[in-house]
Amino acid sequence: MVTDSTAQLSAAEDATLREVTGDLFAVVPLTVLVGGIAFADGELEPADLCQKMDEGAEVSTSMATPAQFANAYSTLIDQGAEAIITVTMSGELSGTRDSAVAAAQNEESLINVVDSRTTSAGLAGALSIAAAGISQGHDVASIAGTVADWCAAETRTAFAPETLEHLRRGGRIGAASSLLGRALQIVPVLGLSAGAVAPVGRVRTRAKALERMAALAGEFAAEIASDEQEVYVEIQHADGQLSHPDVVTLRETIEALGLSTTFRTLSAIITAHVGAGTIGITVQTRP
Repeated sequence: MVTDSTAQLSAAEDATLREVTGDLFAVVPLTVLVGGIAFADGELEPADLCQKMDEGAEVSTSMATPAQFANAYSTLIDQGAEAIITVTMSGELSGTRDSAVAAAQNEESLINVVDSRTTSAGLAGALSIAAAGISQGHDVASIAGTVADWCAAETRTAFAPETLEHLRRGGRIGAASSLLGRALQIVPVLGLSAGAVAPVGRVRTRAKALERMAALAGEFAAEIASDEQEVYVEIQHADGQLSHPDVVTLRETIEALGLSTTFRTLSAIITAHVGAGTIGITVQTRP
């Protein structure tokens, strides 16, 4: 199995995926450039990146390349992989998915690439679905279809940046561009629609944005809930601090709805595009 670094996997998640796949697992990193200095995603501490952004450092990103994916594929094949499933961040947000596909062109019968249409916690959730399929002995093509269906039907995302400026600079603003003219008067609440950034609400204050995201958590949970699947909410924040006041407020409000929550730090790549103060939620089922 192969994925990209925007999933921001914990050590425990990485270990589980390696155990399920027999250590045939690779994470291909994207690159964040800070003041012209390149760092592989994960090399910078979240708080350090946020501080540099707050100080006005010029920050940009580079997608994972076909050569990186080709190297990951060849390494896994050399180690004995008979088939590979690659799950990437949304192709609407990065060319990383296209790089994964390009690298697989000579091995199309061996490698299945799935565009998760999401990132961060949603991408991590998609990997857990793939892992469940592997542990149950399903073939890669079947697993790829299941993952794609799950990403469309059983995961939802919303997030609130402090400003739209970073998204505008990076060209990832999508349908949310309609909010730019009113950016000084609103706090945007955004989501992912078909893998692209789109507005889901606009409020006047940060506190109202947190209230709106908590309400969305309840709405999303009702949409995807079933008798067979547990629903949970993963809160994500750029600086990686579970004790951040926004995280505490959002977690308490969501848990008051009877929903369980977990926490994930946004990867440096995502933070570079949404801004240091961004907070988000992903609502999804467990495999």
